[in-house]
Amino acid sequence: MKAYNAIALCGVISCYLTAQSQTDPNDPLTFEVASVKMSTAGCPPECGLVRPLPGNRQYHAEGATLQSLMTIAYQVTPRQISGGPSWLNSDRFNIDAKAARPRTSDELHEMLAHLLEERFHLKIRRENRQESVMALVVDKSGSKMPVHDPEDKDYPPIGGRGGRGADGLICGGLDGHNVMMNYFAFYLSRVLGKAVIDKTGLPARYDVSVQFAPDLAQMGPEGAAMIGPDCQDISMALPKQLGLRLEPAKGPVEYLVVEHAEKPTEN
Repeated sequence: MKAYNAIALCGVISCYLTAQSQTDPNDPLTFEVASVKMSTAGCPPECGLVRPLPGNRQYHAEGATLQSLMTIAYQVTPRQISGGPSWLNSDRFNIDAKAARPRTSDELHEMLAHLLEERFHLKIRRENRQESVMALVVDKSGSKMPVHDPEDKDYPPIGGRGGRGADGLICGGLDGHNVMMNYFAFYLSRVLGKAVIDKTGLPARYDVSVQFAPDLAQMGPEGAAMIGPDCQDISMALPKQLGLRLEPAKGPVEYLVVEHAEKPTEN
């Protein structure tokens, strides 16, 4: 199995997930202050980045398309989004949104979804399709991931890493702290470009660090020659480094069909 180019992944969207949700009708899931503006500065170094800020109260997006914002708000990959206007994945926006108090990341995701529905007049239809997926399961060797301190309520983004080592060779990977397995599976979906479903049964939060080879098909013959000798394909890296493995399966995959969206008025 080939892995997505982890070097390019470092500049893609970072996000995170918790298992809690907000149900109190007297505490609505809306941001206290939110600014949505068209991005006019070209594509800066953090172009396309969508991330929460420290303190679990704010979301910041820099040069993000509506499609990329939807992947965070609804926790889907780009291939799970269809329909919508021609600018869905071309026009870029800057967003700064702040909640009145600290929130769980599930709450922040839902608040971001509400913001998109309000400012972009976004309307979607959800469809579930049975298709071939990859199941993330515990390897026979057992989990090798350290359990994170349950008292730690900080949920930093999981992200890609890559670049050249001191020997000039290339290897990529993923790092995350306080990560639930359902979100790690979701992030692997982004890496592989194929739906990954959590079937580990692991209930805790874990610190995850795995190194694996970028997609050789994307790098070409010259790039492939620069891969470090200890840099394994992700299908081999997961069992060895994390005690997890991917296996083919069938399962439901949610798709979002964009029925309506408008460019927001700046405020």
